[in-house]
Amino acid sequence: MSTAHSPLNGTAPHLVGGVAAGWNSLSAVGPVRVTGASGPYIRDDQGRELLDFIMGWGSCFLGHDAPPIREALQKALAGGFLYQYETATHGMLAEEFCAVVPCADKLRLANSGLEATMYALRIARAVTGRRLVVKFEGHFHGLNDQLMWNVDTSEGPAAPGENGLLQRLPGAPGLPDEFGELVLPLPWNAPGLVDQVFAEHGDDIAAVILEPVCLNIGCVGPEPGFLEHLRAVTTRHDALLIFDEVLTGFRLALGGAQERFGVVPDLACYGKAFGCGMPIAGIAGHADFMDAVAPVGQVEVSGTNTGRYLSVVGALAALRELSTPGFYEHIEQLNDYLVTGVREVLGQHKVPAFVSGFGGRVGAHIGSSERPRNMADVARLYNLPYATELFRLLSTKFDLYGFLLPLSFCPEPVTVSAAHTTGHIDEALSRLDDALTELPYKPHEPDGPLLGGGRGWR
Repeated sequence: MSTAHSPLNGTAPHLVGGVAAGWNSLSAVGPVRVTGASGPYIRDDQGRELLDFIMGWGSCFLGHDAPPIREALQKALAGGFLYQYETATHGMLAEEFCAVVPCADKLRLANSGLEATMYALRIARAVTGRRLVVKFEGHFHGLNDQLMWNVDTSEGPAAPGENGLLQRLPGAPGLPDEFGELVLPLPWNAPGLVDQVFAEHGDDIAAVILEPVCLNIGCVGPEPGFLEHLRAVTTRHDALLIFDEVLTGFRLALGGAQERFGVVPDLACYGKAFGCGMPIAGIAGHADFMDAVAPVGQVEVSGTNTGRYLSVVGALAALRELSTPGFYEHIEQLNDYLVTGVREVLGQHKVPAFVSGFGGRVGAHIGSSERPRNMADVARLYNLPYATELFRLLSTKFDLYGFLLPLSFCPEPVTVSAAHTTGHIDEALSRLDDALTELPYKPHEPDGPLLGGGRGWR
């Protein structure tokens, strides 16, 4: 383990901010330039080996350089890799995907979660003939202009507006107010407000879109019965229920959150663990809705780089690996081991925190042992100044990459992959223990102003 207190800041002056994606410039420490990666480790250009707990923002579910994917790609290269057209492998991927995802009669591929959620809204509006979409505060659905509302702001959660709605707040500069007028933002876990909004606007609501577990504000699950309530109210009003399973899909279970919670949406959006690091995404759903998509119907969902052969080959290899017996038992063991360990270490150092996890993504809400129910609770309770100091120390002295990463008002979940072991988690917990010995807990004022910068979503 390195003891040098140096920043993770490889320079690349012609890349904006030195990174290919803005998120890779981590709060408090900046970017890292990687020279190699394997399993749960990355190596940086300072010669350090870092235990990775971001894992490609949750996408590298099998670990870096996963052998099943690498072997499938090497075999595929022998036949050429630069063609975009459909192959038998495309059909096999769709067939095996639809066999395990409860809502999926049919699948259309996309390139990113942003595309998947954008297209899902297009399908919903086309089949219902309606305009409005209900979304929940703190839920992030990609950098999608139509849904980048009430994600987070530097001022914190939105104030209540009229008829149960929250004040509409853009999640980034450059969003015209007209897009916000098509969004009905609500607090998470508030069934009464859902009913109120449908009573007022039900005839023009095309869909409700949500993360079944809100992992973008640090891991906040649905209250018992809440997903069932959404299923019932959307059915009653002939609106579509859309699960954004970009983060939960193939993580919480092979069939995702809909399998885990037993609530089946009309459409679902996939990315990240769908390809286990390969650039691929998808929209899946009931045939009645998916057949609205061209060339069967008239809704355009396409792209030049969609369904590239290597991405499809890699995703199929990943799906087959996820389907092996015992895979999800291993992930649940790691998830529970990490949750218990983080709770114990924080507790030993008298650091108040609520810690929970789903599918190997574990949120540690440092600052209060109270369980947050929504974005307002998270922002009120999270001790961002202390969490930032702790993260800087873990990153620069203890060689942990992304462990207990703070965003602008909430924690980014610690992410494990199938390549992690309980031994890797023990090592991380030991380093956390050492860091907390150096940095005793500093309370904050829960109702004070939010500090920090950057976006609070991933």
